[in-house]
Amino acid sequence: MDKIQGRVIRARTGFYDVQDGDTMLRCTLRGRVKRAQRSAEGRQIYADPVAVGDEVIVMPIDNEEGVIEEILPRRTKFSRRYPGKRDAIEQLVVANADQVVTVLSTRLPDLNFRFLDRFLILAEVGEMDAAVCVNKIDLIDSAEHQKLRSLLSPYEQLGYPVIFTSINQPHSIESLQGVLRDKFSVIVGASGVGKSSLLNAVQPGLGLRVGEVGLKTGKGRHTTTLVELFALECGGEVADTPGIREVGLWGVDTENLDLYFPEMERYLGKCKYKDCVHLSEPSCAVTEAVNTGKISDVRYRSYVSLKNDAKIKDLTAIS
Repeated sequence: MDKIQGRVIRARTGFYDVQDGDTMLRCTLRGRVKRAQRSAEGRQIYADPVAVGDEVIVMPIDNEEGVIEEILPRRTKFSRRYPGKRDAIEQLVVANADQVVTVLSTRLPDLNFRFLDRFLILAEVGEMDAAVCVNKIDLIDSAEHQKLRSLLSPYEQLGYPVIFTSINQPHSIESLQGVLRDKFSVIVGASGVGKSSLLNAVQPGLGLRVGEVGLKTGKGRHTTTLVELFALECGGEVADTPGIREVGLWGVDTENLDLYFPEMERYLGKCKYKDCVHLSEPSCAVTEAVNTGKISDVRYRSYVSLKNDAKIKDLTAIS
């Protein structure tokens, strides 16, 4: 049988569903390809070297199974640091997507700006556009809604589309359809924010599993257990991902973290000290901009949190 070029539309550990037109093959990864995805010392680099969205060359075994012979170069990728391991390992989530849509919720669980900013940085590192979707707006009153819009206005000023949704408000689902239309999007967010419920509302019939948020913990339960790609009737494609409880940065130059905050750009080089890291140094142009309202305090606190996290990781590595 001749080799084919297809795309990975579903990934479970060690098994990949590859589609080429009407052909669908359940594939494994050729051993030599797997070995090529390790470091020169033989150490593991990726949690899984193949991601949904990858273009691959496959040797069919029969009409149902095949072997991936080659992973083609990626145009974009969304990755994070694989959680729970001391050694840094890259977790490829989705390859070749056009945009990352971060879903947050107003309640159950509460909106987490730290998560949002980490996702936006990872989108930039992976060379993808990004959009923000704030879900469950039916759980807040009009005053809270207005306050939330104010807190998110700096993101809109930076060029990130921000939409507000609820599965109980059909017009808001139309806004989400507009963001997704004619693009390959990866949907990310914490457990319980309602990613799968939103996609079921965008396209009734997808039948994605949904779960409830624990009232005691305020955290969601994982209902999506694998990354899977779906075509949308409104145009475009989406990759639904499992809820994320830890957003470890990957591929980020933490020494120059300010470069990932576009609103800081105009102030860089204007601090008193050339090696200023914009935390507690005197005559810092960035902190002065924060104090005068020119830089969002919410965004700046994310920067400080990420900078402190990087310090802790550096100390751990040294010890």
